[in-house]
Amino acid sequence: MKKILIIEDDKNLNKGLSIALDKEYEVFSVNTISEAKNFIDDADLILLDMNLPDGDGIEIIKYTRETSSIPIIVLSAIDLEAYIISAINLGADDYITKPFSLGILEAKIKRAFEKIVSSDLNLYKKDGLDFNFNENTFYVDNKNIDLTRTETKILYYLIKNKSQVITKELLFDFVWGIDDEFIDQNTLSVNISRIRNKLKPYDPIETVFGVGYKWNF
Repeated sequence: MKKILIIEDDKNLNKGLSIALDKEYEVFSVNTISEAKNFIDDADLILLDMNLPDGDGIEIIKYTRETSSIPIIVLSAIDLEAYIISAINLGADDYITKPFSLGILEAKIKRAFEKIVSSDLNLYKKDGLDFNFNENTFYVDNKNIDLTRTETKILYYLIKNKSQVITKELLFDFVWGIDDEFIDQNTLSVNISRIRNKLKPYDPIETVFGVGYKWNF
């Protein structure tokens, strides 16, 4: 079940949103920026008020975008064009001014999740793994890791075909565009080993002996 973090200091609105969304999503609700920072890593989408008791919601947008690409939908009474543009430029995915229709909000949430699913796996987020293949940013437990171009292509292909056994021949063809007989046999296994080391403590790449590999996470 997708997890939504509501950051809203209006207790009535916070409660109302929580009740409405709890039917389809796992909902966490907080009232302040300091509380929100304890839940952001576990969220799949954020609903964000901007006028909060301990600061401006802009801080949450900046904080989240340091490590994550999850959707952020702003819910705010501030309707100044310059402010809205600033929030979007800093990383908000949508901006809804109060008062708003619950039906429209639910539609926007659904669409935000559909975009993630339909992105051809350019975005991947599960537990402590957060990958953005569009921007070539890769995080393991909120720590940035560097991948070579070859490692990135291998990782992408395995995730794209997750739970399927990918033969060495298919990987060679996708990554290098040539048959494996033209390069050293250890090249693929060395790159797989490097990826595994970089993804620790997670171990999502399964070796299928004599055949190839499978993303099993």
